[in-house]
Amino acid sequence: MDRQSNKITAVYCRLAHYDDDMDRSTAWNQMEQLTQYAIKRGLATPELFCDWGFSGLNDKRPQYQRMIRAVEAGKVSDLVVQDYSRLGRDIQMCSKFVEVLLLRHGVTFHAVKEGIIYTPQALNELAAQREAIYAVLFQQMRRERGRR
Repeated sequence: MDRQSNKITAVYCRLAHYDDDMDRSTAWNQMEQLTQYAIKRGLATPELFCDWGFSGLNDKRPQYQRMIRAVEAGKVSDLVVQDYSRLGRDIQMCSKFVEVLLLRHGVTFHAVKEGIIYTPQALNELAAQREAIYAVLFQQMRRERGRR
């Protein structure tokens, strides 16, 4: 069931270390597992974006940047990752990517290991919940300052 046949499913893989046969086996398994996940769910044409030997703390990874360009160009319907940490180790950077960039471009996010599927509607609801939490925290801070 191709949701949008003119778009791709970005399959993003990353390993921080890629030095020996064990790492190559892990990389192969990651690619195979995620591609099969996309195929079994009838997602649009899976395309691999793999950064091997790059830390998740660095967002200047070549394939990560290529994937961002594809999302911004409107070419991606779904993004599949093994788990949320494959996007990166900086939680603010990852949250901005998922909750802002993917939402803006209507991309559904799949984190296979966690069993997470965030449709654009679900991402919009998450953003609204986060804003509500910030509003409550801001009100509490203002009340605390007023008591001083």
